[in-house]
Amino acid sequence: MAPSFRAAGTSVRRLFALSARPERADPKRPTLMRGLRFIGVSLLALYSAALGIGVLAETLPQSTPVIVLLAVAQAVPVVLLIYRPIAAWWLSLLAALPYLMLIGLSTGPVAVEALWPWSPAGILAHLFVGLVVAYQAPPPVYLAQWLITAGVAAAAEVFFPGQTQINTGLVLSGLYAVGLAGIAIARWLRDVRRELRHQVGLTEQERLQRSVLEERTRIARELHDVVAHHMSVIAVQAEAAPYRASALDPVAAESFTSIRQNALAALTEMRHILGMLRSDHDSDVRYAPQPTLADLDQLFGNCRSAGLTLTTGIRGDVRALPEQVELIAYRVIQEALSNAIRHAPGADVEIEIEYGRADLSLRVSNSPSPATGRHSPVAGAGHGLTGMRERAAVLGARLRAGRRDDGWYEVTMSLAVADR
Repeated sequence: MAPSFRAAGTSVRRLFALSARPERADPKRPTLMRGLRFIGVSLLALYSAALGIGVLAETLPQSTPVIVLLAVAQAVPVVLLIYRPIAAWWLSLLAALPYLMLIGLSTGPVAVEALWPWSPAGILAHLFVGLVVAYQAPPPVYLAQWLITAGVAAAAEVFFPGQTQINTGLVLSGLYAVGLAGIAIARWLRDVRRELRHQVGLTEQERLQRSVLEERTRIARELHDVVAHHMSVIAVQAEAAPYRASALDPVAAESFTSIRQNALAALTEMRHILGMLRSDHDSDVRYAPQPTLADLDQLFGNCRSAGLTLTTGIRGDVRALPEQVELIAYRVIQEALSNAIRHAPGADVEIEIEYGRADLSLRVSNSPSPATGRHSPVAGAGHGLTGMRERAAVLGARLRAGRRDDGWYEVTMSLAVADR
């Protein structure tokens, strides 16, 4: 019962919401369309005013200023409709009452021939305003307005029983009812089309998601068939090498062990990546198996075994950061070190990590290769720098990479972490 009372209260408030604006007004509607709409209602209001002046001048004995005032009062709601529809409806109803009372109280011969209790201009204005409001307002509101309109016609018969004219209020109520039936059908068709567009949009979105998932599954399958196979072969060969060549010195044996460990680590991360590609859910849980900044020591150890001389520095309040931030930071450092290994083997590398209050700053720089004198390229043929910039863009960060004046190659990035 309580919801029914609340719904009734809401309908009553809407019925008397004089300051309410059109519910379906589009602020992005082109200025030309708004201008044409204003011109249209203005022309209708002028026609209603002209019609009202002509009819009232023939039926009422009042002076010309009074007749003009009554006619304009009946026409004004047509223009007000595009700004305050509920207020326009009430004004169109109230503007008809002076004519009703003047005809009802008159006993002259002209009054017998007059239309009563609504003038033709009043019927035109009130019917137009009522139907436009009905297209915007909920059914309880426009049904209540129709009942009030019919109630005015019935009240006129009660208070002025001696009138012999045909009650135009009954004609207005009938036209009003037919118009409301058409409005109800039009609103139903509009809702059906809107729901259909919504369902078509959902279907298209599901189709796109399915296509994306199928493409990701295909990529995952190709990665598994190609990369995982070769990495497995590398791991097996590195493990078997010390047994096939028994005369290996300890340094070479340690290198094969490192190769096997890196291959197995790559396979492990590959399995995580394949799981992410095959998943159709984008959640933070997908980052959980991935490495974090706490795993940098192992990464640094692998790079040192590959011939790099690393100097690391960590400043600030070391703390756990959001998993996505730590993953992206780890991947950027990993890719920068990989570039140094490929393009500047044996170089000196400096890594600085600074934990700020609102950000995490990274800097990875390397010297030219001592063996060949080569530098890490500013823009290589691969996709390493592109991948680092894409990862940084995920968190709205900007990554800078390039050669310094002293010949060293440097990669810097700052990630905002305060709001994450």
